Amino acid sequence: MSFFTTPFILFLACVDAAPHALQVKRAVTPTVSGTPEVIGVASDVAWTRDSCTSTRVRNRVLWTCRDSQSSDAFLSSTASWTNFTSDGTPNVEDGVLTMYGTNPLSAAYFAVQNDECGGSAGACSDGTRYALWQNTRPLPVDTGSDESMSLYTWVANTHITADLSCLNPNPSTSLYRSDYSPNATVDELPAATLVNQAFWPVDSISYGNYGFVISDNTAYLYGLLNGSATVALAKVLLDSIEDKTAYSYYTASGWSTTAPSLTDTSAAIANAGTGGQGTFYYSSYFSSFIWIGAPYYGDNARFLIATAPSPEGPWTTPTEFYVGEQGTAALGAYSQQAHPGLSEDYGSGRDIYLTYTKVDAKFSTPLIHVVWE
Repeated sequence: MSFFTTPFILFLACVDAAPHALQVKRAVTPTVSGTPEVIGVASDVAWTRDSCTSTRVRNRVLWTCRDSQSSDAFLSSTASWTNFTSDGTPNVEDGVLTMYGTNPLSAAYFAVQNDECGGSAGACSDGTRYALWQNTRPLPVDTGSDESMSLYTWVANTHITADLSCLNPNPSTSLYRSDYSPNATVDELPAATLVNQAFWPVDSISYGNYGFVISDNTAYLYGLLNGSATVALAKVLLDSIEDKTAYSYYTASGWSTTAPSLTDTSAAIANAGTGGQGTFYYSSYFSSFIWIGAPYYGDNARFLIATAPSPEGPWTTPTEFYVGEQGTAALGAYSQQAHPGLSEDYGSGRDIYLTYTKVDAKFSTPLIHVVWE
């Protein structure tokens, strides 16, 4: 069985925006205006890609995707750029949002380490694999007056067997940093460097792996509790992402510098996502924090939305607002994402763009435009 033709949901089943000044915040239930429009697909002519996410980087968008196949290589992750038109909308031409950028053929974008069987996709000699697949978009941090940026991604070090069961159901989580320079060439991708291979140790909450939102120079990082779809929350100042001593953790007792255990139910935040893949962001249009994502990990193209007045909640019960077209393969749709970086004012306007992975004879990434009432 090809790992590439096995969608990411099988991996996930084995484990359980831009800064802004906030005004009055409220929980609301957004309503779609008209019918969401599939405006095309995000695609690179050189690669077939699974499970893509995106982050706005100055005047372009950086995409990171999972298993990626070209005529010459198979990588467990790749990256790409896309452009905007002069009116600030995604540059879709003839139904295609063109992805571009030079990926090396010998190493994944989020490099697999030597003690994880190495190589371009983590394949081991005994038929197992280290599947280093990101769940959410990179977290952007301004680093200089020259418009340089660092982008952070937490990736679980998951070890799977040939039948896709997990050898380490609560693995450690690596922190990668991608460094963007405005002086780079057009096709050059910001190189991803491993900061810490076990930033979150084995059997701990993988904060940031489930998503993040940025507010008032602070990153709020979401992670899943053990054996459940329940979400926990940590926070850290943007200039201290790499310093674990700078983190605080939320429980029913409030914020603390002591991290809760993987099984601490007091850390649970009701309705902050469903456990299915998705995206957090802030919308000034609704004066609310927003989560958009899947109802569960599985074969579906359903999109749910929940909102809250603060990152801690209380979050509204997630409700369905859009269902995409199912693919023709046995597992035809999954990996739902929202893309505030593509949308008006980083998602703070009246619209949002969505994608998911659609599986037919090949993988594709439909791009959907949603306008709110």
